[in-house]
Amino acid sequence: MATFSSSDEVSNSISPLLQFDFSKWDFPEERIWLHKPNGEITWKIITFLPLIAFGLYGNFTMVYLIAANRSLRSPTNLIIANMAVADLLTLAICPAMFMVNDFYQNYQLGCVGCKLEGFLVVVFLITAVLNLSVVSYDRLTAIVLPMETRLTVRGAQIVVVCTWILGILLASPLALYRGYRVRVWKNFTERYCKENTSILPKYWYVLITILVWLPLGIMLICYIAIFYKLDRYEKRVLSRENPLQVSYKRSVAKTLFIVVVVFAVLRLPFTILVVLREKYYAEDISVSSGMQLFWYISQYLMFLNAAVNPLIYGFNNENFRRAYYQISWVRRCREAAKMKKSSDTSQHCCYCAFMKKGKSVKKPQGTTQSPENVDKGESLEFTTEGPTTACSTERIREDQGDMQVPEVDADGFI
Repeated sequence: MATFSSSDEVSNSISPLLQFDFSKWDFPEERIWLHKPNGEITWKIITFLPLIAFGLYGNFTMVYLIAANRSLRSPTNLIIANMAVADLLTLAICPAMFMVNDFYQNYQLGCVGCKLEGFLVVVFLITAVLNLSVVSYDRLTAIVLPMETRLTVRGAQIVVVCTWILGILLASPLALYRGYRVRVWKNFTERYCKENTSILPKYWYVLITILVWLPLGIMLICYIAIFYKLDRYEKRVLSRENPLQVSYKRSVAKTLFIVVVVFAVLRLPFTILVVLREKYYAEDISVSSGMQLFWYISQYLMFLNAAVNPLIYGFNNENFRRAYYQISWVRRCREAAKMKKSSDTSQHCCYCAFMKKGKSVKKPQGTTQSPENVDKGESLEFTTEGPTTACSTERIREDQGDMQVPEVDADGFI
């Protein structure tokens, strides 16, 4: 019988099966299916391709913007770039291996693929989530702990190296305790990737703690502290009867809510999957079609998290959006869209254009406000996004502790 040796732990856990001669027995014909139906393969590929394309473009653009613009190479953005690299590698390598493993009954990736499949996925995910935790803490020090030492460029470089080293070390059990197996039956040759069922099920609980619960706890603590600081800031400003309406608390609260909810929704199904895997291992029962579908959905959501991270941590910032619109291919696309829009509007009827122009020319009397009226004492109304007067700005600057909040927008995703 042809077999491929792996670690001693895996071999010892399945040694009775290796000593049994399966070539004398038929593999149950009703359980031979080779690959899944073409319709299922098609719709799974169709659902994955937009996700992969969108995620690759977003993460590549993030890395490109930070590398090409010196003004964006802040310590926080270097951490975000490292997270984008991990997400980029995740989407470039892991979905293809996942789909090949899902489509075929026999394991198609061979001995090397068995060792690297789970290992690479976990390395990239752990690296990304460790960088995510560092970004959360950096936002905490920027807003809540302004007197603490901020992360420097040198410190960010050390963090980048450490996250990859920790990712490799924490993911190494998936390379050590998995082995490629071949069983030759009388009518079928079975190939599969076997896990050590005495070690890896316990390891998966450690893994979900690192991938889900630890970063989620760090994010909740940091963001609750940030929101509390912004709430105090707003009360102190309004207590001085300042006409400036504080918009930071609402916008930051919205951002932090999106960050936490997206992370929890996309990662919690993976936690449930690990618990269900333990149940199937313990009871030694066959995997149902419902479990297979949930396994697919939970993995898809993890990859979706890697695809939407650029939107949350990059393009939610005005500096990133401004740099993005200056990219040559983006600028050409925007100009082409404007030309197309102008050509479409030029085909409208002359009467509609004349009426629209007439409405814009006619202005009702009494609606404009002259500079003389402003000088006579009429007050300006300030909206949430409205302008601020020099007086109101100067009043805010009187308290240096409050100025920590308005300054954070230029550095980071808030």
